[in-house]
Amino acid sequence: MDASADRRTLVTTGAIACALAAVGAVEVTSATTDSRVALEQVEFGLEALARRWETTPPAEIVERLGVLEHHARTIGRWRLGSALRLEWVRAHGRILLMTAVAQGDNGQPARATTSARAALVLARHVRDTTTAAHAGVVLAELAAYSFQSTGDGLALARAARATAPRAHTAILAITTEAHIMAARQMPTDGVVAALRSADLIAAKLPPGAPGYSLDGIHPGYLPTFGGAALVAAGALDEGQHRLSEAADLFDRSAASGALAAIRLYQASAAMRGRDLDEAEILATRALAASAVRPSSWLSNGILSLAQRARGQGADWSGLVIQAREWSPV
Repeated sequence: MDASADRRTLVTTGAIACALAAVGAVEVTSATTDSRVALEQVEFGLEALARRWETTPPAEIVERLGVLEHHARTIGRWRLGSALRLEWVRAHGRILLMTAVAQGDNGQPARATTSARAALVLARHVRDTTTAAHAGVVLAELAAYSFQSTGDGLALARAARATAPRAHTAILAITTEAHIMAARQMPTDGVVAALRSADLIAAKLPPGAPGYSLDGIHPGYLPTFGGAALVAAGALDEGQHRLSEAADLFDRSAASGALAAIRLYQASAAMRGRDLDEAEILATRALAASAVRPSSWLSNGILSLAQRARGQGADWSGLVIQAREWSPV
């Protein structure tokens, strides 16, 4: 690294220290931190955000990841060795991937799509199949749910599954595939079979921690998303069983976002079972659980359920007002 790059190191790594302190990483005490140590600190910062994912508002996550992404882009222009440069590119891709998910949760689907596509390009460049697969899952969800193209979403989910067929991202891809299949009113047997294949993959993986799935997956996420897919496919009994199982696997204080999702999916199951009172109770619990992590998709889900309830003669106007007030957009 030349002298000018050394000076840039002193300035930029100091800024990284401030950014990482904000996301829970250890403080940097030496002004001479080199780019490899800075990389380790960025990765530590990502892990800290991943652990706090379920209890941090998406807008805050987007902001903090933006700081890290700026530094990754800046340091990526330095005169680094080829191996270290690839490590920075890999980290940059993971930052962009997490940014895409948070932007989607924050009601910014266009920006999320741009971030996910950029993450996919970088991941492919360094042959990071796990990140590439997860970027494919994000793009599949955005295509199917934000842009109402379930055909594209299904193709993207299946491609993501094939990218890393034995990694934890395959579980995310399969549950997304199953949910889109249900949305397209494909045979329930196919949805069930897909989820059975996810069960087989999960059985061979070590359990991950709650939060964002960087390098593993918490055992509660498969029954959460799988249960939602089964409910959407009309398999209410098995879907509700999986959702109850998922609720027991999450700690309330550490996974309020996941529990909010579970309550919303349970409310949808109650709605399909024509128990409108139970559906309203569960939707209210979903909104309450999401108070520390308001997500656009959850608010929209509650508004959608309220519209369906109104079509059956129920008035959820109070809940609708709260959902709109608490929505991040």
